[in-house]
Amino acid sequence: MNKFVVFDFDGTLADTFELGSKLLNLYAQEFGYNKIDFEKHKNSSAKELIKLSGVRFWKIPHLLRFFRKKSQEKADEIKPFSGIIDLIKQLKSENYKLGIITTNSSQTIDTFIKTNGLEEYFSFIKTEVSLFGKKRALKKASRLSGDFLYIGDELRDIEACNAAKKKIISVSWGFNSFEILKKNNPFVAKNTQELYDLITIFSKQ
Repeated sequence: MNKFVVFDFDGTLADTFELGSKLLNLYAQEFGYNKIDFEKHKNSSAKELIKLSGVRFWKIPHLLRFFRKKSQEKADEIKPFSGIIDLIKQLKSENYKLGIITTNSSQTIDTFIKTNGLEEYFSFIKTEVSLFGKKRALKKASRLSGDFLYIGDELRDIEACNAAKKKIISVSWGFNSFEILKKNNPFVAKNTQELYDLITIFSKQ
């Protein structure tokens, strides 16, 4: 029985879509890339969005560091998705081990955890993963902490889990649409009750 669940942060635990899309478009002219209507591209992968924006791949690490700092400034405004806090508390009460693997900064995650009274809930947290570095982070986490189930909201999460041979449940309330997630992963939750039910099924395998 596997009772270790690791969450993505942006778009899975926390509703950062509006903040992130606004920041990215706000600085488009300054950094020389194209603005994107993210609502119209919920079926697009991260690589497809980068191509649309015209950002050179070698600039991505610098931009990621810049936007991490900007999101830190608004960290106290970041809200959890409906039902997420109750889900975390329910899983913890049932003796699940919980973790986070995210591209976001440690400061932003720390603020979110403290704001929502979750200081004692996560035993594993890995922050500031590179944009396409989740495969490596997932494998490393498995070596350190044992096998686990991952929860994410993007095609990028599915791709990383497939490459790292990790089971994944996708959630449809984040960046990518239910339709495109379902096309690439049979296990997609539309709400936290469905997510809890799927986690319970996986934990018994």
